[in-house]
Amino acid sequence: MINAFMQNISVLSTCAVITVSDGVLTESAKAAPLQVAYAHVLGNGTLDTANSKGVVAMAGGNGLYCFKLTFKPKNAVATIANDPTAPDQGLGFIMVGLPPTPLFTCSTIPKPNAVVSTFRETSVGSGESAGGHAFYVYWRR
Repeated sequence: MINAFMQNISVLSTCAVITVSDGVLTESAKAAPLQVAYAHVLGNGTLDTANSKGVVAMAGGNGLYCFKLTFKPKNAVATIANDPTAPDQGLGFIMVGLPPTPLFTCSTIPKPNAVVSTFRETSVGSGESAGGHAFYVYWRR
């Protein structure tokens, strides 16, 4: 009797739900594979391809960059990088748009998967202006 009970128990795994029925294992659900992409954009607005992955195309410049990735990301993190060749150094801000709004597009990538904007503050409390900061960005699905 206990053996029959054990044959119909469901086991929860970290990767899948596995059902044991009549001695046969079946997977009820599979975990989605982890997909990541990342980019390093130099201060001159070019993509550092040696330190980037999963980026199909990048366009833009002067603080607004559009990215076409190998997948549609669900979350992202970005940080301004120290790049002595960048035209703008000092206090800066960075934003990532997922999914991008229709206002954030680039002429060569009209429907990007992600957008990154960098800004600099021209003087304390003066607001934002277009940036030219180097940055790193990491996307995950």
